[in-house]
Amino acid sequence: MLLAAGRGTRMEPLSSLIAKPALEVLGRPLLASALEHLVAAGCRSIAVNLHRHPEQVAAAVRSIPAGADVWFSREPELLGGAGGVAAARPLLGPGPVLAANADVWTALDLSALLAATADDTVTLALLPHPDPRRWSSVLLESDGRVASFLPAGKEPSGAAYLYTGFQLIGAGAAAALPPPPAEWRPLWLALRAEGRLRGAVVSGSWSEAGTPSAYRDLVLAELGERPWVHPSAEVANRAALERCAVGAGCRVGPGARLRDCVLTAGATIGSGARLERCVVAGAVAVDRGETIADALVLPARRVALVAA
Repeated sequence: MLLAAGRGTRMEPLSSLIAKPALEVLGRPLLASALEHLVAAGCRSIAVNLHRHPEQVAAAVRSIPAGADVWFSREPELLGGAGGVAAARPLLGPGPVLAANADVWTALDLSALLAATADDTVTLALLPHPDPRRWSSVLLESDGRVASFLPAGKEPSGAAYLYTGFQLIGAGAAAALPPPPAEWRPLWLALRAEGRLRGAVVSGSWSEAGTPSAYRDLVLAELGERPWVHPSAEVANRAALERCAVGAGCRVGPGARLRDCVLTAGATIGSGARLERCVVAGAVAVDRGETIADALVLPARRVALVAA
């Protein structure tokens, strides 16, 4: 199951315009990474829950050649993570469920997770923690059972792990999911108390796009040092791009100079404009000769981008 029904609160105000799972990452939707992991893991039937901007998310899913049967579970009212899976059980059928968050960008080897076979257990895919100050931590017992969770900013005394957004829900645990609405945390805590919440340490890379600045940083990290221009975008010959992504339908006028910027969803940059470290999204036109730095530029407003 692909969990794509969140509100995207931390991504505001960008998520008012574009659903977070549908945000463009070098011509592909953010959810593509998790969806392709599900397919690579052998899933042949995938449910995707929808809430905010449901048609955007559905279109993003359809844009990815999944190689699997994909079903949509609409949530007019949010059901929570565990509740969303429970509500989609008729689409998923019996058996274990591999669930993935749609707002992460990963290249993971999930073999250790997929090897977990306990029927009544939920197993979380974990990475050695890159930064406990920024994200919450998971601590494990020596036998792989989850010992505790620590909030972001609390330094662990021993080895700490990062939850990647992937989890394997055993068939028995899936059949016993609480009725919606239901969140993951209360369920995980109950399972942990019974010794039925485990962690599988996987390998690979992981990025999240929780905020507009984190989205910008994710796209720029994928770029490396080169610019990227979507085939449908237009960049004038005398425009200068330094480490920028110019997405579908965007336009950059002559003499414009952009550095460390992400343009998406049809944005237009006027002639001679100067932009640094910005995200420009939607049917917005930056005026000719304007100078902007460290901002999210939308059709109706501009807000400062703060460090992720």
